[in-house]
Amino acid sequence: MQTHFSESQLQIPAIQIADEVLRKCVHCGFCTATCPTYRITGDERESPRGRISLIQHLLESGEAPTATTVANLDHCLSCLACESTCPSGVSYRRLIDQGRELIEEKYRRPLFDRSLRALLAWLLPRRDWFRRALIAGRWTKSALKQAGKYSAPIKALAELIPSKSANQTNTKSDAIAPGVYLAQGAEIKRVALIIGCVQSVLAPEIDAAAVRVLTRHGCTVIVPEASKAGCCGALPHHLGKRPQGREMAELNITSWQAMLNNKEHPLDAVLMTASGCSSMLKDYPHVLEGAIDSKTLSSLIKDISVILKDLFEIKNPVIAYQTSSPKIVAWQNPCSLQHGLKEKTAPISVLESCGFTVREPLDAHLCCGSAGTYNLLQPELAGKLSAEKSCRLAETGGEFVVSGNIGCITQLSKNFSNEDTSQERKALSVIHLSQMIDWATGGPMPENIRQNSK
Repeated sequence: MQTHFSESQLQIPAIQIADEVLRKCVHCGFCTATCPTYRITGDERESPRGRISLIQHLLESGEAPTATTVANLDHCLSCLACESTCPSGVSYRRLIDQGRELIEEKYRRPLFDRSLRALLAWLLPRRDWFRRALIAGRWTKSALKQAGKYSAPIKALAELIPSKSANQTNTKSDAIAPGVYLAQGAEIKRVALIIGCVQSVLAPEIDAAAVRVLTRHGCTVIVPEASKAGCCGALPHHLGKRPQGREMAELNITSWQAMLNNKEHPLDAVLMTASGCSSMLKDYPHVLEGAIDSKTLSSLIKDISVILKDLFEIKNPVIAYQTSSPKIVAWQNPCSLQHGLKEKTAPISVLESCGFTVREPLDAHLCCGSAGTYNLLQPELAGKLSAEKSCRLAETGGEFVVSGNIGCITQLSKNFSNEDTSQERKALSVIHLSQMIDWATGGPMPENIRQNSK
């Protein structure tokens, strides 16, 4: 497509990137078929193609965005299904990032929206404060539900606060301590496991399972000290707060520098068990504008399923969890994994290696509606997407739902819980891939499976 930037505008690096991306787009419309919001609304402005035009106008004109344009851009989940579909290789993420930055710079949101976004960007990356907020939230959950009658975001927040019974064991002491966890037997691989922010509070058992299953199958795991950032930077970055996200990325790279450049004990991979965070780390060269260590990190980022697949090809797993017939599992591939990291087959291969029959839902490419903080900021659209995804997963007949991202697990768990009386749907446990493979090869039964089986 044609662009109309002035010569002075084209001297700006961000505009140069936007111009290159815009010129690749031929407005073919392939992206509309896989865009979750366009499928719901049928509004061209709610499609990647439409949003590209809106962002182009903002960049070329220099105008402040209108409330309508802000809403159209806010409704984007950054699922990146459009990038997987685009035959022209348009890097849509570069444009939507710039669009969000423009909104942050030039548009003054209503007070409640502005305050909520600032709170989420500040609170979620801070583990200790987030843990305290969850405890307070459990005590005030009924009050929040009442307030939710007048505010959709507050209602969504109340629904996502875990019940005390489901998370009573998730305390600070449950987190994996920094250190080196040696492989059992001969070392086949050596990886670094980065502990994130939200997941380490909501479900520290996921990383614990990852360490157990990796070391059990011949992988030494290095868990570095938490950096001062505490967060990969994705949360503020996707809220349009680029300086905050960049600062977090810089703190992380500085903290991990020695580990990344260790010539004596080089790493085979760097992992985060939340695929949304892994996708962000993979994108650090763009966030940090090509810094050398960010490129080193990006080249090492892999999903845990890829490492387990390699280990299982060398050393067949011993299946400890035996049943009379293979368990059927529904695999929910997070957008950040299948579109961000471009990984679709390794998780299925690993599950099948452990004797599970794997079924994927219809329209497996579509988002569940979690998308970082999207389910809190856009609860109506997120709810529709979550309901559709849950129905598709239930249709597979799976006895468990397995995923690879804490956001998806949290979003879908509320639809499959015994507390959800709005749908005639049986309770299903939504389990992280690490926990499922750990259980299958000798680890403990995941707590939510134990609770749902009572």
